[in-house]
Amino acid sequence: MAPVFCLCKVLLPNSRFGIRLFQLDPVVLKLKNGGAGFNRHNNCGLQASVRNQGTKADTHKPGTRSKHRAKKKTFVDIIRERDDSLLEGKAKVTRLNQHSFDQTMSIFHSATVSLPKETSFRDPPPPPPPDAFSHFSGHLEEVSFDKLNNVLRENYEKALPSILDVNEAMKWNNGLMHTYDANFVISDSVKIDRVSVPGNLWDIDTVRDLCEHEMPKSSHVDLASVSSPLAGFAHISETDPVTNKKSADVKNKKGVSVKTKKKVVSTKKKTASKSKESSGTVEEQKKTAAKKKSIKKAKSELSKDLLEHETIPVGINSGRVDDAILEGVSDAVVLEGKRLASKGKEVEAASARIFKKKLHQEKQFKEIVNIKQQCREVLFNQTLEAYLSVCVNIGLLNRALHTLLYYRQMGIHGSGKKILSVQPYNILLQGLAERGNYGKMEELRNLLEQDGIPMTAESFSPFLNYLGRQPSSPANTKNIQTILDAMKKAGLALDLLFTDVIYVSNGYDNVLRAVHRVHPRFLPTKKRESFEYDCNLLNSLNDSLCTSKVRSPLSGLATEKEMNKWFEEQFSRELLGELTIASIEKKEETPDVIMFREKLARWEAKWREALYTNFTTKVDAMKKNFASTRRNKEMNLYPYLVCLPPEDFVNIMMQEINHFASGSEAYSLSRYNLYRGIGEKVYQRFLINHKKGNGILNKLKIIYKKFGVWMHADHHGDGVPYMPRIQWKRLMQEEHTCNLHHTITEWPNNVLLGVGQFLYSLLLRHVMVWKPLHSEKHVYPAFYEIDRSYDYKVIEEIKPAPILLEVFRRAARPTLTFPSYVGPMVSPPVPWTSSKSGGYLIHSSHIVRLPYNAHQQKRRIDEAGKEQLFPVMDSLNQLGSIPWRVNKPMLDLIIEVFNNKGWEEMDIPPPVTECPVPPKIKSHMSSTEKKQILRQRLDYNKKKSEMFSLWCDALYKLSFANHFRDRIIWFPHNMDFRGRVYPLPPHINHMSSDVFRSLLYFARGEKLGPRGLWWLKLHLINLTGFVKRESVEDRLKYCETVLDDIMDSADNPLTGKKWWTKSDEPWQTLAACKELTAALRCKNPEEYVCHLAIHQDGSCNGLQHYAALGRDIAGAASVNLAPSVVPQDVYSAVAELVELERLKDAAAGNEIAQMLEGYVKRKVIKQTVMTTVYGVTRFGARLQIERQLKDLDFPPNRVWAASQYLVQKTFHSLEQMFTSAKEIQDWFTDLARMVSKTCRQNMEWVTPLGFPVVQHYTVPLSEKCPTVKLGMTLNIDYIMQPNTMKQKNAFPPNFIHSLDSSHMMLTSIYSQKADFSFISVHDCFWTHASSVDPFAKVCREQFVALHSEPILETLSSDLKKRFSFEYKDFAHDGSAKDTAKMKVNTLLNTIPRKGKFDISEVLKSTYFFS
Repeated sequence: MAPVFCLCKVLLPNSRFGIRLFQLDPVVLKLKNGGAGFNRHNNCGLQASVRNQGTKADTHKPGTRSKHRAKKKTFVDIIRERDDSLLEGKAKVTRLNQHSFDQTMSIFHSATVSLPKETSFRDPPPPPPPDAFSHFSGHLEEVSFDKLNNVLRENYEKALPSILDVNEAMKWNNGLMHTYDANFVISDSVKIDRVSVPGNLWDIDTVRDLCEHEMPKSSHVDLASVSSPLAGFAHISETDPVTNKKSADVKNKKGVSVKTKKKVVSTKKKTASKSKESSGTVEEQKKTAAKKKSIKKAKSELSKDLLEHETIPVGINSGRVDDAILEGVSDAVVLEGKRLASKGKEVEAASARIFKKKLHQEKQFKEIVNIKQQCREVLFNQTLEAYLSVCVNIGLLNRALHTLLYYRQMGIHGSGKKILSVQPYNILLQGLAERGNYGKMEELRNLLEQDGIPMTAESFSPFLNYLGRQPSSPANTKNIQTILDAMKKAGLALDLLFTDVIYVSNGYDNVLRAVHRVHPRFLPTKKRESFEYDCNLLNSLNDSLCTSKVRSPLSGLATEKEMNKWFEEQFSRELLGELTIASIEKKEETPDVIMFREKLARWEAKWREALYTNFTTKVDAMKKNFASTRRNKEMNLYPYLVCLPPEDFVNIMMQEINHFASGSEAYSLSRYNLYRGIGEKVYQRFLINHKKGNGILNKLKIIYKKFGVWMHADHHGDGVPYMPRIQWKRLMQEEHTCNLHHTITEWPNNVLLGVGQFLYSLLLRHVMVWKPLHSEKHVYPAFYEIDRSYDYKVIEEIKPAPILLEVFRRAARPTLTFPSYVGPMVSPPVPWTSSKSGGYLIHSSHIVRLPYNAHQQKRRIDEAGKEQLFPVMDSLNQLGSIPWRVNKPMLDLIIEVFNNKGWEEMDIPPPVTECPVPPKIKSHMSSTEKKQILRQRLDYNKKKSEMFSLWCDALYKLSFANHFRDRIIWFPHNMDFRGRVYPLPPHINHMSSDVFRSLLYFARGEKLGPRGLWWLKLHLINLTGFVKRESVEDRLKYCETVLDDIMDSADNPLTGKKWWTKSDEPWQTLAACKELTAALRCKNPEEYVCHLAIHQDGSCNGLQHYAALGRDIAGAASVNLAPSVVPQDVYSAVAELVELERLKDAAAGNEIAQMLEGYVKRKVIKQTVMTTVYGVTRFGARLQIERQLKDLDFPPNRVWAASQYLVQKTFHSLEQMFTSAKEIQDWFTDLARMVSKTCRQNMEWVTPLGFPVVQHYTVPLSEKCPTVKLGMTLNIDYIMQPNTMKQKNAFPPNFIHSLDSSHMMLTSIYSQKADFSFISVHDCFWTHASSVDPFAKVCREQFVALHSEPILETLSSDLKKRFSFEYKDFAHDGSAKDTAKMKVNTLLNTIPRKGKFDISEVLKSTYFFS
């Protein structure tokens, strides 16, 4: 391959390096000393701009930039000056730059005017809002009117032809330098409607009429209403205002167009000839003279009145005529105002509409400004709480106190943001109580009273906590009485101290002791939490929560001693924060491998030393600055950088290096994700240290050991709950002295980004690699930044140097290191008892996976309360309680294939070395051949990167499985924003691909029993997909015919007939072959203990929910909601309808229909039918069908027409089959569109189980909106504008996903009650072979119960409460907005009609889930 040279400017660590070349395979980069950036093509063929790390640290979110950089603006900056009088509604004429004004007037002289018979003029601008000019700086000067009037008179007649379009010339800087005042901005930015004035502007009759209507009869003019001298200028540009064509004038040396002069002369001649013709008689001439005389007299009277004033005060509400005079505009503008007044009522109505529109715009502007201020205050308070919390926890109590007082004073004096809540004070009070500074606590309490901030029970508890620790004395008792009296005055009951406050250590006992010194007989009322459901679908279980006898998932698997041992192991792993496992890669330890391992060890030692030294140096420098600026108590990054020992920060940065080195050469991540990710790791480590220091971890051990005893019990009942959530809450109530829910304030996004950027600045500057590898003479950065193009935007990313990846790859280390939370648990997970408590033992997890900007759904979840989330919590707890084991025979087989160059056809990725290398370019090749090889080289690089990524993914998953091959493991679960459930460990879980699903089975086996073997055979045949459209009986018959092949596959998977490789799910089929073979060879198959999970898969589950919602008879039958002898295939049914339509069109002579004969197959339209429920558009569906037709070798020149034809027929057939379902889908789409477009809100709803869902698809507000100027860290979904397109396209599939999740959770909870194992992969449910029959009944019963609820009616009712408009919300003016609001109300009240399908028929359907 010929080397590709790209200019690369990298800031070298030492200036002694000159211009050098170094190889970055497959690109050779040319270094130039002292540069700032370079451009290169990455291995995937994407354009990327690369640069070194900048020097300035910015704590804001690294934003994306426009892909096409804006061209340099051609107009000059406008100098805007202001005076306080502007804010008061008054203004004065701006100081005029004489040179600028002369240049402006010279342009007036040379401008060309071409007026039609009907000319349009602009209305004067409306008054600006009082705060419109708050961003200007400077001052205004008073200007003598004599001077201004002389200038205007000198240019009066010359400016006449060119007053129409001056502003545009100023804007685009046609050789001008100007000084304007602030009012100019308003006239340039506000869009004014044009009013058409009939007639010729220069006709004397028109002039007379306008003068009679608008010229003042008296000589007095109110100058207080006159506007800025430039406010009324129209726009001028190179484009003719009439023809909208660019002028081809050639200017002379003086800047005056020659062509313009000729046009002016010609116009004068024509005007003179017309005047002579019009004054043919003596009477007409006299009338004309009289008109001219009246106009002249009016002008002179007005001028005299103006000259009486020495200065000109300018008001906001200005008149048309006065504006024109003071702006130096000619008679034409004066006449324009007079003509507008002659329009009468029509003009008044138009003005009223414009005025109303401006009022509405001002109202919106003020609302946005208020929202902006509120958002900034929210972010400020979040940051302040986090800052104070960190300072208090690391011992910087005085700094925290001074910072709080500093921002309080700033807020009081109006120079800063206000503290909105009592929480910052509570944080500080807790710290002062621990320190024992009661005097400062009293001072803070007095400040709260002065500021009018109401105190809560959490505010008073630190006082009593401190006083309860002190010895009893009269003074102590008096202080306690004072606090209790203050509580009573605030309306707070004593019981709130023991029900609403979370204590750590001995805080509970201290507070109770203090209360007893004043009220000896007081007995705290324990907060009685409700454990029961408040859901129609689950209320029937409330009576049996503590009486049902249900086996523990761990029954028979471990002893109590083993449980405690597993817990200690998991606890120690999470406390350490790392998990090191052996790699399954088969790599011989050759001298070359040993050499690279030693080299990598030396490099890591250097990296660790460099990171430690530079980290401590920078933090020490920050410490000096932090301690020296005593007067400056603003928040900064220092406390966050000393909240952990330096060694912990270095370990976290070393983990980042290993994470990068595990990727491919094309691997890179955005700076934002990297900064936030490493910031999260620091926060998690700090949180663990906090829990450890406060004794929470010790209490966790006590509670978990008791929980282990409960888990080990064979049966629950007789007053003992079988729900993990209920038992865990009971155990926590017993240990009232410490609440495990206590945590520190979460760090907001800007803090995480600031910490992350600081750490990455060290990685980018001080982590080096050495090259060449054999001599290590030259030093280069190990990481660099690139700007990678993604369609319409450019994202800043960080990429490892290829030499770094090469060293890690060639070292082939025998171990792999991961964060502890990415692996499965070796003890049962902590039950979910709140939205932030559950899952791993120590690592903090959230019950819902949400992006940072999804504040609205977080708020809805908090508002819902714990009780409303009980159903989803219990389902997650049930799924997480299922123990798993690794299928060792399958693991050994797959590892063997993996280390033997993989098996790409069976989804075992081969190593990168198996990627075919393209030929090299040779000198004798033609340019065409060279280009072809270059394209092959690019494809090769892309393919190699993809292969390496897949290979690494398989390596990690197989290494995890091998590490836990002899262990029982658990997968804690949580949800996405729709309620769909996912396991937390990313590398090994049951939701992986076919290869890795085959590695797992249930740890607790069940005997097959009388029907287990039958279901095991059926499961195996279902996995193959060979006879999926046959009946159950026929499938079992087929199984009997292939038993020999099944046993051959089990015994000789790689050397036998390999029957299993033809299956749709080959590796799971092979696992089933082994299990079935073992069962058949058992003496009594019914006694065989089977661990394999049997699948029951929904038949196009999305369409099943649509058909159930719409009660479509035909649609329900096609998706197996109705009973049938053989399974119905909706894809085949749609294909048959499409074929019938094609036959009709072909008979009618349609050429495309005739060409499609034999091509309308199930495969062609399957993907389109499947994705219809997920909102696929006709455009996307056409692409899907086009790909299928190409695979079938359809004539390429007619593929587009054929795919377009089939899309129309497919959608039409679906509408025929799912009539009501289609109406429901359209209703969903219209709802989301109207809610996001008219109501300007995100679409939200509540699932049947009470889980609140919010679609967080937003776009930034208009560039004219000041919210865009907010920091990128304050990207809040309920503030930003909804993305209407995404909202309407996503709502139908997301709502259906929330329904299938609800069905799964109901099945999960009732399966737990029925005492059999259950696990799910969305709409595919797994259980033991012996439990399939009772499970099938539960599954169908819960689907019927779910769709027996008034789902659409409830949705309509909830949406009406949130989004409907009341009478007072309408303007009642017949406007488009009122019409849109009416449509919203009508749509919310219009529920689609339903069919007549009986939903109870699902109970009889064999193939509903099969």
